[in-house]
Amino acid sequence: MINVVTFAGHLGSEPESRRAGEKIVTSARMALSQGKDRPTIWLDLDAWEGSWAQKDLAKLRKGTRVTVTGRLTLREYVTKAGEQRQALGVNVQGIEAPRSEQPAAPQASPQDAIPW
Repeated sequence: MINVVTFAGHLGSEPESRRAGEKIVTSARMALSQGKDRPTIWLDLDAWEGSWAQKDLAKLRKGTRVTVTGRLTLREYVTKAGEQRQALGVNVQGIEAPRSEQPAAPQASPQDAIPW
């Protein structure tokens, strides 16, 4: 069975890096809008050391529009109040963010092209 998903949304938190055993993992939250009058879906993103995704995610900021590709995960946990909960996540294998707008290069005049 193949477990690969792609989601587009916005980072809902600043990426944070921490040590998990022998490796570093960078984590963030991602908000997926379902449109007006529907609840936002939240995903936990984890990108592991040694991947380009980990380096790329660590450079991004909250609010950045991103597209992530990876393996879908479901984590079960118990709250302090004793309630059973589940959290959807993505073990990120690829991440893309739009390039920041760069100023246009100055146009060369025809005289600039003459070598003498």
